[in-house]
Amino acid sequence: MTTALPTDLLKALETAGYFPQAAAQSLQRSLRGRAPLAHLVRPETTFDGPEVRRHLTVLVLTSTHLLITHLDDDPADALNPSQVVSTTERIRLQRITATGLSQVFDTDGQLNPGRESEITLGVTWDGSRRLDLERAVCEDPGCQLDHGYTGSIAPSDLALRVSALADGTGAVEEALAFHDDLIDAIDAIDTVGA
Repeated sequence: MTTALPTDLLKALETAGYFPQAAAQSLQRSLRGRAPLAHLVRPETTFDGPEVRRHLTVLVLTSTHLLITHLDDDPADALNPSQVVSTTERIRLQRITATGLSQVFDTDGQLNPGRESEITLGVTWDGSRRLDLERAVCEDPGCQLDHGYTGSIAPSDLALRVSALADGTGAVEEALAFHDDLIDAIDAIDTVGA
């Protein structure tokens, strides 16, 4: 079962320029007949030494799910000189345990903040966790004992950063609008379930 994608989403995929047909095909299959209510398309380019790596993250909101599609270049080899890997997670809105929004405001030294110059949108549904470990030490500088490890476990589901400097002010506004739509959809689910 596939769903036709809205024109504005198809245009955003084309504008991102990173395998738009592959992204559209993955999204159509994942929608399972649901209509997209909102979307956010985030291309990203990273540099790893001499290599340029391209990525694309697409968030699509339906009345019941958050779809997260991520496209990456697959390392080339002799049998596969060029491939793109698309991975989609389909999260029920009821499973989302937390959302977060980190905002950086330009102030130009004024007391009143200006517009957001950067945001990070976070969503947690307990799908994965990040474990950060480090050697445990005591305060005795002469201690030679092994004190094991200490660390923390934190949710590591989605953190998406958008910067006006890198992406333009329109990209920040689009991400904020998507955040608002996501919160409204989660609240609507909570209201129905109450």
